[in-house]
Amino acid sequence: MRAKPAHRRHTEPKSAESHRANHFAWLQRRLFVMSRQEYFRAEYRRLRPGWRDSQVLYREAVSRHVAPGDRVLDLGCGHADWLAPELVRAGFTVGLDPDLDALRRNACLRDRVAAIGERLPFSNGTFDVVVSAWVFEHLVDPRRAVAEIRRVLKPGGRLVFLTPNAWNYNVWLIRLVPNHLHELFTSHLYQRQDRDTYPVRYRLNSARRIEATMQSAGFRCLEFQLNGDPTYLGLSRPLFAIARALERVTDLRPFRPARVHMICVYGPAAGHAALR
Repeated sequence: MRAKPAHRRHTEPKSAESHRANHFAWLQRRLFVMSRQEYFRAEYRRLRPGWRDSQVLYREAVSRHVAPGDRVLDLGCGHADWLAPELVRAGFTVGLDPDLDALRRNACLRDRVAAIGERLPFSNGTFDVVVSAWVFEHLVDPRRAVAEIRRVLKPGGRLVFLTPNAWNYNVWLIRLVPNHLHELFTSHLYQRQDRDTYPVRYRLNSARRIEATMQSAGFRCLEFQLNGDPTYLGLSRPLFAIARALERVTDLRPFRPARVHMICVYGPAAGHAALR
């Protein structure tokens, strides 16, 4: 099922005064919706020069592997448009998500399909690259979803994804909260405006489980990066200080596997045909 493309109406300001008023109104809205997490993320960049958040690292990975003219599947695209600069060079991009309302709100992608990762409505070898952010933790059947991704990738294709690490303390805390309360917690604690919280399962969220699942589907690891981020406890300055101390622990070599995010790139293994 394909959602109808969203159409936006563009209007021109009638004068310089109205232009300034519109810009001021936009600035007010931007400041209002800035979450606590975004605030403390900016603070952490200031305190730790050189640190980059995981979305930046993921976008860089996508940029490295999406070539001009590529056919790209954005798996679990939702309504966000923050990957648009990296996908503009693609020859064709389709967004897939089970949330039809989120697809309708996505003004970045023209081609959108409502479906689930375990049943991709595409022919074998359709895409050069599959990208996916904040999706694997929600999968009901990760093995089937990964096999489907392998099936729709062309030979030599790439899977680029970003997902939380089940061995991190943030995930342990999230697991203590029932799924039906996640939306309430994220909207109140993080001041997020978009109501797009989904049940988490963490069935493909450790390095060992990812590697085993990918190998069984005929993938091989090309890039694997773990990245820390203390801002999930950025609910207050004392909690943020505690989280920064925990991040210093995960900087130690024995504890690096417990960093919060995994940014990965996989490609088809040589001599391994995709399941038909």
